[in-house]
Amino acid sequence: MGIIIRQSLKNSIVTYLGVIIGTVNILYLYNSFLETDQMGLYSALTSYPVVFASFTQLGIPFVAVRFFNRFSNERNQHNGFFVFLLVAPLIGCLIFTLFYFFGVDFFRWLYEENSPLLVSYYYYLLPLTICLVYMAVLEAYARVHLRIVVPAIIRELGIKLTNSLLAICYGFKLITFNELIMGLVLVHVAAVIALFGYLFWLGRLYWKVDFSFIRKPIFREMWQYGLWVIMGGISVNLALNIEKFFLPLYSNGMTNTAIFDIATKIALIIAIPRNALASISTPLLNESWQKNDMGHIDEIYKKSSLNLLIIGGLLFLGIWCNIDSIFKVIPKSEVYQQGKMVVLFAGLGKLVDMATGLNSEILVGSKYYRYDLFFYIFQTLMLIVANAILIPTYGYNGAALAMLVALTIYNFIKFWFIYNRFGLQPFTSKTPKVMLLIAITYGVSLLIPPPSSSLMSILINMVAKSLLIVTVFGGGVLGLKISEDANKTLWSIWRKSKGYLGK
Repeated sequence: MGIIIRQSLKNSIVTYLGVIIGTVNILYLYNSFLETDQMGLYSALTSYPVVFASFTQLGIPFVAVRFFNRFSNERNQHNGFFVFLLVAPLIGCLIFTLFYFFGVDFFRWLYEENSPLLVSYYYYLLPLTICLVYMAVLEAYARVHLRIVVPAIIRELGIKLTNSLLAICYGFKLITFNELIMGLVLVHVAAVIALFGYLFWLGRLYWKVDFSFIRKPIFREMWQYGLWVIMGGISVNLALNIEKFFLPLYSNGMTNTAIFDIATKIALIIAIPRNALASISTPLLNESWQKNDMGHIDEIYKKSSLNLLIIGGLLFLGIWCNIDSIFKVIPKSEVYQQGKMVVLFAGLGKLVDMATGLNSEILVGSKYYRYDLFFYIFQTLMLIVANAILIPTYGYNGAALAMLVALTIYNFIKFWFIYNRFGLQPFTSKTPKVMLLIAITYGVSLLIPPPSSSLMSILINMVAKSLLIVTVFGGGVLGLKISEDANKTLWSIWRKSKGYLGK
């Protein structure tokens, strides 16, 4: 277990560094140097391939993780499993390529009127998609050998830092915009080569060819599982990126896509702690399901809901109370501040998601794990319908409202299902107290007058509001003893700080 814990800890650090770098890239570097329609194109070129790759890869990365132990035999070069992992996605890539080339006229018909720039760079989507497919496959193969840190460094740091360099080069007019986009493609090609190089360095590249298992029962299991994963992957990635397919259909498409992307990047900071808590809690939930320890599951459900609502509420207040100042300090604020309501709707959606606790993780660990996928597919369908209805009238604000509505309904369905099947629900008598504290803190923050137009005034205003939010909201949580975990953690930090300062 030691190597797993060390690799997981290092992977988490790398992932969060990647989030920081990616946020800086989007909010400042690319935003500083790219025009709004170019920014929208960049958003589309980094989103569409993610969706396309989710079905092009045929679920092979997940098949690799699930079935590797059935092939594992180093003396026999894992029975040709690595070659299978390389060959199988080629089928998906070939099918996608055929649809891709035959679909160019349809793509042009959809987007040429309102987003001609997107049509101009249509052919860059294919190599980006294929690169993402093989990055996922090679990362999965590294994962089954308990090596996840270097692939994460390549994906989260290598690609994003190189993108930073490309943005700087473009900003100083060392490269053209076409060369920047070509650089984006080449960076992903280099990432695939780097993953191959890492696996070669590990001595894990086995080139034995053996497809005899295709005639055995295990192959049926593999393709059925792969089909299931494809449905899940498409639903998840489409739900996360659906707005970027709809917004370019309408007037000023690329600029609206850029406004939506910048605003949601700000709001999605709220959701980062949920991922960390889920990764820590999932093994505990799975262990509790194995023991049928419903009391422990109920405890995790309630504590996750309460603590995520507290953390999410604090982050939401920090962002929304300072939203005008945040937009003033990012480049092209006069354009992107139009996405203010996107931040509100997207932020509230994520707050609802956090307040309902680890409902998906609880479902996935139970015998009803398949229902989580059904619910996600339903959420994706809701998003498609809601975007189709709201975007033509309300644009990017309609897309954000669709996100809020879909997330709220999706979480209510999971809440109802878990309560109906297991008698569990995430809320306690302390939940309304946190919600009341959020409302009071927001009201108090309004007492601080808005800043002047100078940067110093804006920064001082942000610091003052943030300190007020931490004092009122954090003090309320501690004073009312709403969360035992929060109190223990904060008092522990306080005692260590006093001890350190006293030395």
